[in-house]
Amino acid sequence: MAKKNVKEYYLMHKDIPVCLMEISDDGSLGKYRKNSDAWEHFPLGGQMNEMKFHDWWKDRAIPKTRNGAKSALQRLGYSSTNSALVDNLALSLSDCYWIKPRGEDLLWKDVNLFTNDFVDTFGELTINKDHLIDIRKETKFKFATSQGELQKKWCIDSTGKRYMIKGNYGQSYQQSLNELFATTLHMQQGFDNFTEYSLTLLKVEGDIDGIGCLSYDYCSENIESISAWELLQTVKIRQNESFYFPLKNVCLKLGMSEEYFTRFMDYEIMTDYLLSNTDRHMNNIAILRNPDTLELLGFAPIYDSGNSMFYNIPYDQMYKIRIDEIKTHSFVERESKLLSYVQNRKTVDINKALMDFDIYTKDLYERQIRIPKLKELYDKKLSMLSAFQDGKDLWKTFR
Repeated sequence: MAKKNVKEYYLMHKDIPVCLMEISDDGSLGKYRKNSDAWEHFPLGGQMNEMKFHDWWKDRAIPKTRNGAKSALQRLGYSSTNSALVDNLALSLSDCYWIKPRGEDLLWKDVNLFTNDFVDTFGELTINKDHLIDIRKETKFKFATSQGELQKKWCIDSTGKRYMIKGNYGQSYQQSLNELFATTLHMQQGFDNFTEYSLTLLKVEGDIDGIGCLSYDYCSENIESISAWELLQTVKIRQNESFYFPLKNVCLKLGMSEEYFTRFMDYEIMTDYLLSNTDRHMNNIAILRNPDTLELLGFAPIYDSGNSMFYNIPYDQMYKIRIDEIKTHSFVERESKLLSYVQNRKTVDINKALMDFDIYTKDLYERQIRIPKLKELYDKKLSMLSAFQDGKDLWKTFR
């Protein structure tokens, strides 16, 4: 077996070296040595032990299961998403960590993607594998790290602001339309801590026009994001224990008030219930902090609500939906059971949750037959949430 080529890199937090790492040419992490003087800046998710840090590094790479990733890697000459991660210095538009090759004279200001130009060629190729690579637009970095299996790419607008474009699974545009539907719900509620999505045209496989959604980056050189999943790596959790209370304890320990935590979670749980969002896993919840002072700034704006409104259920199967038996990827498996965590049942204003479904007329013509059924199911959810607000414990009613 050929010996792996290993190079040394500093893991940097802006211009603070937090450890010296050995990384092989395939992107895998070997030995590392921490900088004890910068312990506070070491990634939270890797502080507990060596295995946690190795997992943090692996999670930094774009998932190899992302739609279109395999062909994009081949087009760009990478052997894996891990090798692509290293070639692009593990840079992200979600935090201020990066890797610096030992011996190179690089500073944060020279490489960070918040202020330096880049073209997310990798992201473009995951959305449209037929995209022609324009070498005139080549930049030093070809992509930024990001999580999730859905195709996405980072862009820079004419004013220098960073924004993300997301595609959809399959032939439907419903996931993007769901993000707009959720945006409208939050606006009607008067809730201000959410990510605003808008529609955008994009070229998909075959170079045909399609619809995606666009959202601006809520992170910057002064604000970074840490997922709930990473936070949970700082504590021991019992087998089969819900993540809700461990996450709460971690957030409170970091300086978040219990009132703030509860208010945000109450709102997110109830609006996710209305939207039938089944994908509020721990990478779809995050906090924000100042990367210089490490001060907690609060929860990240609600994001990634696209896997909702029964997007993946064929029309001829929608009549089988039992809204009292919906399963989720969240704190607990059964959706109605999530409501048991809510402290203030009036956090969501039912009167401001009546929705217009016209947005779904932008989906493919053959899917517009779903609209009356979507409205029927949403209205049932609205009725059940109203009963919940009047004191009915829905998780006890349906067993």
